[in-house]
Amino acid sequence: MNRIDLTGLSPELPIGAMAAFGCLRVCGRLPALRESRLSWESAGGGFHAVLWTPSQITPAGLVNALIADVKNAPARFELTWSEQIKAVPRQEFLNAARQALESATAFGREAADWFSAFGTELALDRSGQVEPTPFDMTVARQKFLADALKLAASLAAPSPPRGGKSSTESYTEALFGPWKYEDDQHSLGWDPSTMKLGAFTHKLPSAMNNTGVRAAVWLAFESLPPFPCFYGFGLETRAFRREGREVAFSWPVWTPPVSLPVLAALLGWEALAASHPPAHELRARGVVALFRSAVFKPNKYLFSFRAPELVYSSLRREVLA
Repeated sequence: MNRIDLTGLSPELPIGAMAAFGCLRVCGRLPALRESRLSWESAGGGFHAVLWTPSQITPAGLVNALIADVKNAPARFELTWSEQIKAVPRQEFLNAARQALESATAFGREAADWFSAFGTELALDRSGQVEPTPFDMTVARQKFLADALKLAASLAAPSPPRGGKSSTESYTEALFGPWKYEDDQHSLGWDPSTMKLGAFTHKLPSAMNNTGVRAAVWLAFESLPPFPCFYGFGLETRAFRREGREVAFSWPVWTPPVSLPVLAALLGWEALAASHPPAHELRARGVVALFRSAVFKPNKYLFSFRAPELVYSSLRREVLA
């Protein structure tokens, strides 16, 4: 297989791992890249993603393929049925999800997979409306789906935003680094390094521009379908674990190249989110590191992932306390 080192995508931030998963997902719907696989490479004291493609393609060719794909976003039902997931009435969500399910086939169930990741009509918030996936950390004027479409439009535009990067530059930065955080783009709570807390900033956070990496945020958004929601003790989401009032997201780093279905199975492995995952089973699955990040709520308005913890490292051959 053809190898492309995605040196910009590190698993040491939630958004980096999510963007790598999202890149594999997008490749999965492109005919020439449909059998692509993903692995992680240890380098320079950390890791970066490696994409394995079934056909020969250059890094520039991959960037062009991703740009061509993002242009289809406005026509995708799963992104246009509502502006947001939060505050959506149960029946509206159920009707849209049923429409997506009825349009699914054995060879195409993209929209249905998205709805399974948005939430479930069985898990409602205190006002009786659908409780969204924990990845939806939008607050105030933010609208999860509408903002995603706006981001997609900016990446699909033929010319860059005023003073900003072109789509090619944005994808190249996201995939191959370094991340410069020069874009006025909110990271949707997935990048702890961009969290602005008033006690630690030189002026009010609301008066400051966002600092993000546009294409990385979009690719991270594209990672949602492998994280379906279920009804258990309230809303349950793949790779998330609730302990008391804390909700935490866990993700693995592995060395053998895996396909999208294998990635989904690995993320759904129950022991992945356990307090003390069995080290021998992690090694047996090729997992060399495991990160965990708790959902942080500094006040009643903001949500973000905390800086992640290294829960397991094969270098020490043990689960870290």
